[in-house]
This record gives sequence, structure tokens and C-alpha cells, in this order.
Amino acid sequence: MSARPACEDWLPSNLAGFLFLIFWPVAKAALTLDAGREQKQNMIEDTERRRLREVAAARLHGPVTFGEISLGTGLALARGRVHEAVGDSADMFALAAASATKGPVLWIGPTRDVGSLAPSGLQAFVDPARLILVTAGDRGETLWAGETALRARAAPCAILEMRDGPDLTESRRLQIAAETSGGVGIILIHRRVQTSAAETRWSCNASAAGGWTWICTKSKRGRPSVWQANWRGGTHAPDLVALAASASA
Repeated sequence: MSARPACEDWLPSNLAGFLFLIFWPVAKAALTLDAGREQKQNMIEDTERRRLREVAAARLHGPVTFGEISLGTGLALARGRVHEAVGDSADMFALAAASATKGPVLWIGPTRDVGSLAPSGLQAFVDPARLILVTAGDRGETLWAGETALRARAAPCAILEMRDGPDLTESRRLQIAAETSGGVGIILIHRRVQTSAAETRWSCNASAAGGWTWICTKSKRGRPSVWQANWRGGTHAPDLVALAASASA
């Protein structure tokens, strides 16, 4: 009998084993590398989620660490926090907040909004030399620039203009940034508001009697109220006063 069939049976099985011995270490190393990358990414995401939960549970409802800025009698905004404003006079609310701080004010938003601002036209409310205008190409750039500005201790106030308000995750990132520096973040929302981690939310509109009506519709530390406000002269000073404060809005 010829031994050839036995040889043919032997070669394929041993060749497969031989190839397995050669390529398995390479494949194993690749699988281990992918698993390591995935594990690292999961750890990063878990860490970020824990940070956000800690901020939501502890910091947002904790004491006012950095104090407050006063906009008038009985009307103050917490430092190290983000506040939202909507309505046709939201920009006046932002200017009142900016005038109550000292140092640079970063005004951030799309070119169509920020690009039309004339600092010299705002000199009755805030020193134009304090304003730094930052134009962003899209929503992502606006949020990134806002977060960066709020982390910078050199800027006590950052104003963001957005079509739609930040969502819960985006606003928490801004909140963390504000708590890092103690700065005040004012978000001007032109269209839709969303559930967010903002400390307060204000509806700001012109009043038929003159001045503005500011309605606090959300507050983490007090009850929502209504203020009739007016700017009573002065230059570069927080002369905005609360003329009346009502019960819960």
C-alpha cells in the first residue's frame, strides 16, 4: 500500500496548526489592544458621568461659594453659576449683569448675532473697552468658546448667544467651567429652551410703562418672582434697580 494518502491527510491538519501557531500571537495582540482602548474609553466616560452626577447632586445645590453680583434691590445673581435669559430684552439683562462685574466681558455667539454688535453703542451700560467679541461658526464652537471663557479666571462674565438653549449635558459642562473660575455665565436664548442645569432662567421683555419686566421662571435657591426694572442714568455703573418685586411668578 502506498503511504501517500496518509501523507496527504497529515499535511493539511499540521499546516493549519502551523499557521495557527504563527498568526495567533499577532491576532491576540490586536484583540488585546482593541480591548484596552475600549476599556480606557469606558473609564473616561464613567469618570465624566460621575463628575456630572456630583455636580448635579452636590455643587449646584450647595452654598454660593463665590458670592453674588447685585443688579438692584433684592435682585442678585450667584457667581460661579450659569443663568439663562429669553425674550426681546434679554440682552439688557446680560448688560446689567456685565456692568455689575469688573474686568473683561466676553460676548460669544454666531457671526450673524455677535458680528452686528457695536460696542460704542453700549457705552451707556458698559465700558466698550471691557467687551471682547468672539464669533463662532456653529453651535459646537459657541459652546466650546463659552466653556473656555468661563474657565478663564481673567474674565468675570461670559455672555453666550444661542439659537436653542443648551441641553442638560451641555449646560452642566458650562456649569462646571463657571465653578472653576467663579465667573458668571449668561446664556441668551433666541428660540427654544431645554431642560438644563442653569441656576436661574429669566423671561425679559420690554414694559409698556417703560423699562423692562424680568420674570424669574426658574431658580434653584429661591422662589420665582417678577421685577419691573429700569436703567436710571449713570455710566458704566450698575444703576439698574428693581422697582417692584411681586410674589411667585
